[in-house]
Amino acid sequence: MGAPKFKSYQSNQSSEKKYPHIESHLNEENYIQEEMLLRELTTQKSEDGESLWLLSYSDMMTLLFGFFVLLMSFSKIDIEAFEKVKKETTTLFGGEYQKPFQQMKAELKDKVALSGLNDKAVFDELEKGLTITFRGSVFFDSGSAELKPEAIEMLKQVIPIVKRQNSKFNVVVEGHTDDNPINSEKFPSNWELSSHRASAVLRLFEENGFEKKHLRAIGFADTLPILPNRDENNLAISENQSQNRRIVLKLVRATIK
Repeated sequence: MGAPKFKSYQSNQSSEKKYPHIESHLNEENYIQEEMLLRELTTQKSEDGESLWLLSYSDMMTLLFGFFVLLMSFSKIDIEAFEKVKKETTTLFGGEYQKPFQQMKAELKDKVALSGLNDKAVFDELEKGLTITFRGSVFFDSGSAELKPEAIEMLKQVIPIVKRQNSKFNVVVEGHTDDNPINSEKFPSNWELSSHRASAVLRLFEENGFEKKHLRAIGFADTLPILPNRDENNLAISENQSQNRRIVLKLVRATIK
């Protein structure tokens, strides 16, 4: 009998010692090939060079974008400044600037003219909107806060035009009187008279569907005359007083939040 033969485990033992983490179904040669391939993939440079910085850059830009969106959510747009920049930019490039309420102004003037009150209404443009001043006894008789029928008819023609811009404009009605004192049971002074007149006009807007948050009524009494009520001898100037008795309708662009 010859000497017994034993199988050699030298190759497997050396492989397990050198690569203890490889699985049993992989031999040493396969493992080395996979390790070389993995090393080649992780160390290979991209075509455009070191492009990994783009990942950090894109993350930073995303954070900045989110930051400025958050700032915008807390900010208010200054309509006046925006329109001023728009006007200057349009003029610079040779264009013709038109304010956003030009069409509304033209329509309002047409309606006032049809009522025969065009000579009693003065239109003024503001950076934020439009002002219509109704002078003289167009709306009220002397010492009264009851709207005249012709004034009501004219306002019924004007209000629908403004209503189309309801969400964009605040309506401010100012009441003004002359300096002749009044002392009645209903109106102890010109403060009450001017306030009641402004409120009477404003109620028409509210009755036609305007939201209260877009409406304001202010009584100025005789504190803001457009012409002197009296001459140097303190004598009343009737014509000027008639001009100072007025209702001012202001359509002011609402601030965008």
